[in-house]
Parts: sequence; C-alpha cells; structure tokens
Amino acid sequence: MTQRFVLLFIAFMIVVGCAKTYDRQAEYIHEEYAPYAGEGTARICGQAYLNVDDGQQHVASGDRVLLAPVTSYTEEAYRVKVKRGRNMVPPDPEAAKFEKHTKTDDEGRFCFAGLPAGEYYVVADIRLPGSTKENRKSQLAHAKAAVKADENVYVLVTR
Repeated sequence: MTQRFVLLFIAFMIVVGCAKTYDRQAEYIHEEYAPYAGEGTARICGQAYLNVDDGQQHVASGDRVLLAPVTSYTEEAYRVKVKRGRNMVPPDPEAAKFEKHTKTDDEGRFCFAGLPAGEYYVVADIRLPGSTKENRKSQLAHAKAAVKADENVYVLVTR
C-alpha cells in the first residue's frame, strides 16, 4: 500500500510540475530586434498542416499563423512553448510588437510580406479534426525560415 501511495504521489508531482507556468529566463534585448524594425522587401509564404495518426495530412483552414524574429528571447519561447508544449508567462509587450499574425486559407496557405531580411520562426495553431468552437483542440506546427532582402521564401509548417 505504501508503494502504491508513493507512485501516486510521484505521478501527481509530475502532473503539477508540468502544469506550472514557465517563468521566462531570457530578457528582451532591444538591439536583437533592431534589424526587424520597419518595413522590408522580403516575403515568407507557405502552407501549414499536421500529419495525423492515419498517415494523412490535416491541412490548416482558417487557422492562426504567427511570425516572430529569431532572437534569444523568442528562441526560449520556441523551445519551451512550441516544442515542449509548456505554458509561459505572456511575452514582453516590446517583443510582441515585432510579431506578425495572419490566418491560413482553406488550403493551409499563408503569406507575410514587407519583411526585413533575417531569420524567423513560423508557428501555426492548427485545429485538430473533430474540434469544435466549444471544445477547441489544436496542435502547434512550426518551422524556421531565413529570408534576404527582395527574396521570396516558401516554407512548410508542419508537425
């Protein structure tokens, strides 16, 4: 009986530990964001989809897509929230000013234009099959893209 209690306690602590909101360690550094200020001449376009259990692709449709410059601050968010699925404290309002948002069309396509040259994280929040407005379930698909001035880059955002 004691062994069973210990196992239940360990399981409980794992669940509680995973549910805790992650406190950011990285700080917003203005100089890292400076190259991304203002308008540019580059474009990042692509398609977002999930590989589902039966081997089929579930294409995003009307789902949110986020574009954020690669910095030490966003690298932490990408590693912790996107790849590990942990909750985080909200981003610094100054960093959030550099995020761009759009939605996919019915075929999962999206496009961000007028970008400064640089490296970006692209993250799509894709509704899972069977998800409803009342009970929304989704997964984050992601990619990293680098773009030069006057360049058009196409990226597949998947998981």
